Amino acid sequence: MAWPDFADPNEAACPSQMPPFRDVNGAAADEPVLELEPSPAPPVPDPDKDLPRSTSSAMPDPSSPSVPRLKARVHGRLSPEECAQIDLNALEYRALRPEDYQEVVALHTEWFPVSYDEAFYNKSVRGEIFTLAAVHRHSNGNAASEGGSSGSNSGDPGGDVIATGLGDCDLLGIVTMSTNCEHHADDIMSVLGSDCATTCRTKHPKDGGSMANEGADSGNGGALAYILTLGVVDGFRRRGLAKELLRRSIQHADRHMLEVQAVYLHVVTYNEAAIQLYESMRFVRLDRFNNFYNLHGAPYDSFLYARNLHQGRFPWKFRLRKLLAFSLTEWVMSTWSSMWSNDALERRPSEDSDTMTPP
Repeated sequence: MAWPDFADPNEAACPSQMPPFRDVNGAAADEPVLELEPSPAPPVPDPDKDLPRSTSSAMPDPSSPSVPRLKARVHGRLSPEECAQIDLNALEYRALRPEDYQEVVALHTEWFPVSYDEAFYNKSVRGEIFTLAAVHRHSNGNAASEGGSSGSNSGDPGGDVIATGLGDCDLLGIVTMSTNCEHHADDIMSVLGSDCATTCRTKHPKDGGSMANEGADSGNGGALAYILTLGVVDGFRRRGLAKELLRRSIQHADRHMLEVQAVYLHVVTYNEAAIQLYESMRFVRLDRFNNFYNLHGAPYDSFLYARNLHQGRFPWKFRLRKLLAFSLTEWVMSTWSSMWSNDALERRPSEDSDTMTPP
C-alpha cells in the first residue's frame, strides 16, 4: 500500500523538516524579537483649562502655573459682577456644618498655597474649633435667627444676623480659630512670654478633669486664640468682608473666651494686603520666623501678629524694646525741635534789624 504523495510519515516526524516555531510577535525562535512600542495615548483634555486662576494675595507668584483655578461651587453660581451687587449688610453669618465640607476644601485650596489635612477640615465642620462663615442666601424664605448657630462652635459670632435655616446658601468668606494648645504651644512664648503649662493651666483627664481645650466655646480653653485661616472669595476681596469676619471673631473671643489673653496669627511676609488688614485691626507685629512656610517648593518667612484681650500683656522684652524705641524717638524729636527753636530765636534779631525802618 502506497502512502499519499503529499505526506510521508517518516518525513513528517523528522524535526528538521517541520516549519520553524514562531512566537506571538511572528518571529522565529532563532530570530531576534522586535518589541513593538505602544502608541502614545491621546492627550486628555483639561476640563478646567478655561477657568480663571485665584487672585489670592497669599500666592507667592500669581503668574505661576501652580496657582489653582477657581473650582468652588460658588463661582458657578455667582459671577464677579453679581458679587459686586450684593450688599455686605445682606450677608448672614453662621458656623460651618458637615454639609459644607467639600466647598470648604475647594475654597481653602483656592485661597492658600498650603495643603490642610483632613483632620483640620473635619474639626472645622464638626464644631471642634471656632468657625464663622459669611453666606449669601438664594432662597426667599426667612432664615431663623437666634443667639448662636446650629454648630457647637458658634456661640455669638459678633451678634446681628445668624443663618441657621437650611436655605440655598453660598459660602463667601470663612475664618477658623482655635484655642487648643496643640495649635499655639510653639508660639505662646513669643506672644505672652510663658509656656502653656504655666499660662493655659490645662486640666488633663489623669488629674480628674476634662481636657480644657476641647471645644471652642468650652469657656476654659487655652490662653491664646490662633487665627488658623481667613479668606474670602475673589468677588468680595477689598470690600471689607475679611475685616468683618475678623472683627466678629475677636468680638466672640472677647465675650465668650474669657481665658484668652491674645488673638494671634502668622502671615507670610510678602502678603501686604493681609498685613495692612491686621494692622488696621490693631494687631501688633511681635516676631519674624525664618523659613516658616514652604510654598510651591520655596521657603518663605512669616510675621507673627497679635492683639491683646482681657488684660493680656506681651513679653517684657518686647515691651522694653518698644519703650526704648519710643523713648529714643521722643528724644530725637525733642532735641530736633529744641535745636530748631533755638536757631529760629538766634536768627530773629538779625532778621528784624534788616527790615527795621531807621528813625
